[in-house]
Amino acid sequence: MTAPRTTEQLLQAFLADGLTDLPDRAYEAVRREIHGVPQRGRLVPRGFGSLRLGRWLGVAVAATVVLAVAVLELRPGGGPGAVPTPTATASPVPSSPPSIATPPAGPTSFTSPLYGYTLTVPAGWITAPAIVRWDGDRQSGPDAETDKLAGPDQIMAWAFAGPYAGGLDAFVQERIAANHRDHADTCPETDPAIKEPVAIGAERGVFLAWNCGAVINIAVAVHAGVGYMFVFRDLAIEAATDPADRALFQSILDSVEFPR
Repeated sequence: MTAPRTTEQLLQAFLADGLTDLPDRAYEAVRREIHGVPQRGRLVPRGFGSLRLGRWLGVAVAATVVLAVAVLELRPGGGPGAVPTPTATASPVPSSPPSIATPPAGPTSFTSPLYGYTLTVPAGWITAPAIVRWDGDRQSGPDAETDKLAGPDQIMAWAFAGPYAGGLDAFVQERIAANHRDHADTCPETDPAIKEPVAIGAERGVFLAWNCGAVINIAVAVHAGVGYMFVFRDLAIEAATDPADRALFQSILDSVEFPR
């Protein structure tokens, strides 16, 4: 007779087979062992108890991706770096801290994997592409649905896009309203301090600037039925705009090439 396998062996077999749900016998074994261990407090959020272990692992992986994006945003001095690709197998713990990628010495080209545009990244900046598509509504920050460009000190830019059936003026007004709706806690001004025409590559656009205790500049364009948002932020300057920042942002906008 074959000896019963331990819970650890069952889990290893499950992971090795690449299954998405545990077989019922394995699931019951895991459940019995968990219930047999004294618990100090509730370690799993309410509502997770009804999930199969395979689905719970999927939620955990998703949370890891969100954490990776948060780490990019909180990285001191340099903004986001490249998002590491999750792997299915565990990696050995390095004997020394991993080195940070060296920013390129000269300008580089960046093409958005999800949104299709191309632009020139200033020398010394690093990039992290969006990993999920914009929902078409939220006024996104430097998160999972935006392409992120991190400069020196406290300077950063990001971009996102989505299908839009209307014209430029309507898209601008929607984005102004969305900015107030989603960021009124940190940027209470309803209307931007500056609203004027701007060139974004070969496309006509609108430049918006708010004084929210930092430079927040947004360039908006509509091209071939898609609305584009390019955002520039400098946390070190308390103003709606700054000449050096404006020139740097414009150099990025001038380099934009929209997909054909």
